[in-house]
Amino acid sequence: MLEQIDSRRISLGLSVRQLALELSVAPSLISMVLNGHRSPSKRLTRTFKRWLRTPANGLPDTHPAQLLRQFLEDRNSHLAPSTVQFYRSKLEPFAVWCEKQRIVDVRDIQRAHITEFLSFIRRGRSRTHRPLNAGSIKLHHQTLKTLFNYVGEICEVPESWKNPVNGIKVKGSQAQTLEYSDAEIGRMYEIVDSRDDELIRLRNRAILSVLLNSAVRAAELLAMDVSGLGVDGKIKVTGKGSKQRVVTVGKSGMKAIEDYLDRRGSRSGALWQTFEGTRISMDGLRSFFARVEKNAPDAFPDGLYAHRFRHTVITRLLRARVPLRSVQRYAGHTDPQTTLRYAQAIDVDEAIAAVETLNY
Repeated sequence: MLEQIDSRRISLGLSVRQLALELSVAPSLISMVLNGHRSPSKRLTRTFKRWLRTPANGLPDTHPAQLLRQFLEDRNSHLAPSTVQFYRSKLEPFAVWCEKQRIVDVRDIQRAHITEFLSFIRRGRSRTHRPLNAGSIKLHHQTLKTLFNYVGEICEVPESWKNPVNGIKVKGSQAQTLEYSDAEIGRMYEIVDSRDDELIRLRNRAILSVLLNSAVRAAELLAMDVSGLGVDGKIKVTGKGSKQRVVTVGKSGMKAIEDYLDRRGSRSGALWQTFEGTRISMDGLRSFFARVEKNAPDAFPDGLYAHRFRHTVITRLLRARVPLRSVQRYAGHTDPQTTLRYAQAIDVDEAIAAVETLNY
């Protein structure tokens, strides 16, 4: 990693002192670490990794990294912070990739570059090293298309210029592959219940129960407050586009929450809290899932992440013959076609099962 740090520093024309200023670290410490006279601490290692993932500063207006900053500032003026963060998480890897490819003008990017990047990003995230599924690739594809629409709007481009993402076809994810099985869910609870610390064990069990009942997004889960939870288990959440809807944590979720709050002793503030009494962050939630995965590396072949719980709930509601329109409203889907994907997947599964029972 230190070779990557020094190589990028040199390519960006940064002195050791300038790099230290960017990282808010003492120049002498950076110098000793890069020269091999001292090993980086865990904190400095995290800082280095974050810098490697962050697009460079002080570049020309048409550089991909600088254009991305302008795009995010523009979106920040009229979109929810969570939506802006979504764009950031999907587009920053592209800006860093462009930097490594020595692409200095966003207008020079061709369709071949986009195809190459999608192939690169498909190999997996640094956090898990697991190849990205079709749904994740589709999100990168869609956000890139939006970014280049913005390029066409604000940059001086020749009449022959076209959005390089147009014409590239990317398949979306298949809903039937996203449902957790009963065996996987049972294993999750086994791992959570084996934790020694009672408070954290009860909290994590409650988080699982709520996710398996409510179909909420991760941000909606983490924004929950104790005061917002009704005695009947219903709670109002604010989803994408600041749209509100009512979901339920279910009887099992309500009991798990009551057990957790009784042990916590506090019934105010954020519903999901850390040891220090602060609201759990998105990174904290990811760390929880990562610890569960680590305890049973072969039990969850497709990984553990909050959005897949949402897929599981939606699929099971449709299997229970809840009307499509009702499931759409419960899940907070703006486009009914999004919900319809799950219904179509279930129909295919049932057709296959029916054919297998035929005897000619």
